[in-house]
Amino acid sequence: MLPIIGISKYWEIVIMPFTENVISISAFVIALLLLIFVVDWRYFRDWVVVYLFKCNLDFIWGSPVVNLKLIEYPYHWLPYYYDTSILFELWVFPILCVLYNQVTKNRGIGPIIYYALLFSAGITAIEYPLERYTGLIHYIDWSWFTTFYTLTITFLLSRTFIALFRRGCDYFER
Repeated sequence: MLPIIGISKYWEIVIMPFTENVISISAFVIALLLLIFVVDWRYFRDWVVVYLFKCNLDFIWGSPVVNLKLIEYPYHWLPYYYDTSILFELWVFPILCVLYNQVTKNRGIGPIIYYALLFSAGITAIEYPLERYTGLIHYIDWSWFTTFYTLTITFLLSRTFIALFRRGCDYFER
């Protein structure tokens, strides 16, 4: 005989994992579609460099944030191997960073900062409800503003890195 459980326990056992799976799979598919259909592949070398730089930066920066118990990811992929959200840190965010660098490729400092703030605001606007209403992320000693400014800093770091990379390539190709 099956035990009778309350609606809150049913929500926690059945509905929440389903919701997190739908959100995670949707994020993966949307990022993949952006990668395929929006990224300008004429600059393949640049985008691979940005992607790999961003993956390294996110893993170097994101893992200590989780280990210091500032954020936790109650539901995440490969939980026996990683405490962090590898979907966000190694797939979604690096692809968004490639798009950010694509948008700012031939722009001045003003638009570079503007788009960094715009992309960061968009991601923060999505992450905040996810933190409030799902088990994908939980702020412990963190806030939406901390997310906003750390995202902005990492966007600007990736833009600085690719600018230096391009200069180095131009210099050494001579």
